[in-house]
Amino acid sequence: MKRHFLSKRETKEFKEILDNFGIAIESKTLEIEENDHAVIFDSSIPILVRVQGRWLPTLKIMKSQNFPKVVIDQGAYNGIKNGANLYSAGIKSVVGTLRKGMTCIIEDADGRQVGSATVESEEADIISRKKGSYLKVYELYK
Repeated sequence: MKRHFLSKRETKEFKEILDNFGIAIESKTLEIEENDHAVIFDSSIPILVRVQGRWLPTLKIMKSQNFPKVVIDQGAYNGIKNGANLYSAGIKSVVGTLRKGMTCIIEDADGRQVGSATVESEEADIISRKKGSYLKVYELYK
């Protein structure tokens, strides 16, 4: 595990990324850990993860910032555990407002926060349609 502090310039760039997601942090120093994936830390809290070349907020930081969430059924949970995207049919409810391109928390029917996803369809499509329209899972706690 390689972990090192970011320069002031790099820290400023990552704070701008966080601002774009509506996330504010107080820290002036951030760290990066690069292994098979890259994660940005604020102290010991993972705040950003690089997924397919794009920096996205972690479930840990989204939970602290009250991001919108989708509640899914057991069948959908079984599917995303095996690498599937999350489709409308598996979504039981939406808490908050979803917009295409944003990120959200995935919660199972028991109220456990199980992952994070990017919203790939408009909320109206996700809620009204029972097939198609989806969220792309990028972080999953099994």
